[in-house]
Amino acid sequence: MADVFAITDVLQRSLDYHLDRHTVVSSNLANVDTPGFRPFDLVRAAAEEGSASLPLQRTQGEHLAASGQAGDDGAYLEEDRTAPVGADGNSVSLEREMSKLAANDIRFQGAATLVTRHLAMLRYAASDGHG
Repeated sequence: MADVFAITDVLQRSLDYHLDRHTVVSSNLANVDTPGFRPFDLVRAAAEEGSASLPLQRTQGEHLAASGQAGDDGAYLEEDRTAPVGADGNSVSLEREMSKLAANDIRFQGAATLVTRHLAMLRYAASDGHG
């Protein structure tokens, strides 16, 4: 029998990722006027086949992931080098970061809707179809 909560775990990881990405993009927006600031983005790690190096491991959940290393959810921080650098060395584009924030919000809302509907189906099944 398939685990009925497996999809809930996947959706929870999705919500966690989008919450963390919101924090990173918000930090970029907060530093829009900071000289020399370079924006970051939270990127989902793709499975790398044939990788010769071993990733650092956290021995306790309270430890932070090393810079550039994937966290528990398989995401890592990466400096956004595609934006042009201004005269003060800052490369944060207000329009670009706001569009990232809006797209992330849409994805978060979609995942939240899926969680709500999945839990409603489970509630319906647990009540033997009575409401």
